[in-house]
Amino acid sequence: MTMINISATSLRGKLFEILKRVESGEQIVVTHNKKKVAYLSPIKKQDWRNQLSEKPKLLVPPDEVIKPVTDIWEDYI
Repeated sequence: MTMINISATSLRGKLFEILKRVESGEQIVVTHNKKKVAYLSPIKKQDWRNQLSEKPKLLVPPDEVIKPVTDIWEDYI
């Protein structure tokens, strides 16, 4: 991952350009008076399943879900 330094003054003038670079994966070190004061880095995408408030439950046992269904169609063939 690329990391670049930028002064707070430059960041102010190029904010949207810098945000696009961060979005594409770059990490930015923001400096003020030649001291590091902040890091800008992309947010890691979270797995949507971790955001569910309630975990889904199967209404039938897992073996029943993957059981072949050909036998119920034999009467119609």
